Amino acid sequence: MVSIEIENLGFTYPSRDTPTLQDITTHVSSGAFVLLTGPTGCGKSTLLRTLNGLIPHASAGVLTGSVRLDGKSIAAQPIATTCQHVALLFQNPDDQLFCTLVEDEIAFGLENLGFPPKEIKRRIAVALEQVGLPDFASREIASLSGGQKQRVALAAVCAMQPQVLLLDEPTSHLDPKGTRDILDIVARLNREMGITVILATHRTKEVAPLCDRVWLMDRGRLCLDLPKAEAFQNLTLYQRLGVQIPETGKPVVETPLARDRETASQVPLLSIHELQFRYPNTVQNAVRSISCEVPRGEVVAIMGANGSGKTTLIHLIAGLLRPSVGEVIIDGKSSSRLKLHQLAGKVGIVFQNPDLLLQAETVRDEVAFGPKNLKFSTQILEERVNRTLTQFDLNNFASEAPYSLSRGQRQRVAVAATFSLHPDLFLLDEPTTGQDAQHLHQLMDELCDEIQQGDKTLIFATHDTELTLKYAHRVLLLQGGELIFDGAPYIAFANPELLQQASL
Repeated sequence: MVSIEIENLGFTYPSRDTPTLQDITTHVSSGAFVLLTGPTGCGKSTLLRTLNGLIPHASAGVLTGSVRLDGKSIAAQPIATTCQHVALLFQNPDDQLFCTLVEDEIAFGLENLGFPPKEIKRRIAVALEQVGLPDFASREIASLSGGQKQRVALAAVCAMQPQVLLLDEPTSHLDPKGTRDILDIVARLNREMGITVILATHRTKEVAPLCDRVWLMDRGRLCLDLPKAEAFQNLTLYQRLGVQIPETGKPVVETPLARDRETASQVPLLSIHELQFRYPNTVQNAVRSISCEVPRGEVVAIMGANGSGKTTLIHLIAGLLRPSVGEVIIDGKSSSRLKLHQLAGKVGIVFQNPDLLLQAETVRDEVAFGPKNLKFSTQILEERVNRTLTQFDLNNFASEAPYSLSRGQRQRVAVAATFSLHPDLFLLDEPTTGQDAQHLHQLMDELCDEIQQGDKTLIFATHDTELTLKYAHRVLLLQGGELIFDGAPYIAFANPELLQQASL
């Protein structure tokens, strides 16, 4: 197996004046398992990309210092050579899945390196067995859940038989069961096959028991590099940076301060009646006969396993999908009778993938885009944009291009751009994606304050039970497109059978 030596490493992107990586010097022993964490935008993803050669070979910028794999410079050797030893699993599996069928996806890298067909077939079978998908070779990737797609992406890198496995937030899109499955696979690869693992994540609670070393980054620097036994003895630095701490114990089971239902409007902001939806060329409904009402001033969490219908339900509420059966009524009007531009000031949605929303040249332009198109006056527009940038801690990035930011920062920009419209109904799909604890709570605090002050409604889909306990008045649990629970979070989370049914 191989070792990694990093010496005085620095990197600056072309659009930045400040380096994203600064003066990083460390060593990774063969067979180690490193937990890499730090606040959003600290440089975790960039560091991983220097370790597999994407930087500098596939990314412009200024690289200083060196990264050596068994004494050989990664920057000096072809990326095709490095990828035979170092594999990188991205945060979103769709970013690295190219083929239609599972077996073709796993064979892709091997074919490009000229492996004989017999060996390719053998490696496909072994890799699928390793990730727990032994009968999936002929399955279409488009038919898989998010957790299954992540396993296929992991199988594709496992088939290359890497000596070093780099993982960039590999569980941020997954439900609790999918998270456990992926981490169990990674731990087994490390333990049984001796593969060196470096895993970047904000979810330190799940990963800390598996690692033997911890790297903590802040503003491009490695501010902590210690064995696990020593890494969590002093928690002050983690608290200052807003990073999740493993030894926090069980969360307190309590609901947020209840809103005054006596003074709430008698007319619900959102009404859903016998809602059903089936995607084209499928045999089962993605949403099955869901009915509920949501009044103004309420914060609602939608929870369930990957593929349970959370995102579909949110898209139906937003008017992006039209119901096959049933109706969505927003503020007394059926959404099916309204065009999308008529919903723009009433309903705001932030997708799980922020890149689907971002299209402006700068962060300021992104936040101003919606209000400008709603013809706000110049004074109101400026006031709203400046206030929103401050609320979501984006002032320092106002002149930056959105795509030059980290995934978590782009998520905040997307939320801020939608928030600037001040919609009555705010829909948020997986707000935890790429967010450190501090920025996640800051984001949710701002949204919930707006909901309370403006008598509006927030609905967010999540896998995070602690987030639901802290912020939601109510939780909707979905399983297979059906609503299996609608009530207070503390009641749902006190029912083990219900949680197992919902894969939580």
